[in-house]
Amino acid sequence: MRTEQDIINRKEANQRYYKLEENKEQKRNYMKAYRERPYVKAKLHEYYVVNKMRWGGITKAKKQDNELLHAKNSERFIDDAQR
Repeated sequence: MRTEQDIINRKEANQRYYKLEENKEQKRNYMKAYRERPYVKAKLHEYYVVNKMRWGGITKAKKQDNELLHAKNSERFIDDAQR
């Protein structure tokens, strides 16, 4: 079992390692390949589905409000142009 100090030392070692540009590129390539794995894609999709409403996706009510606002602004624009 690792001690608290071992965990801190490992974290610092990883930070030093990935500060080097060639290691950053290696990590980017690894993460691209990792995200293509089927179980990772499934996990990310599940996260997206669960949190979609929390992120404020456009709901029917919001869409109607936007359409009403657009109509009101269009009328005002036309009225101002006719003056």
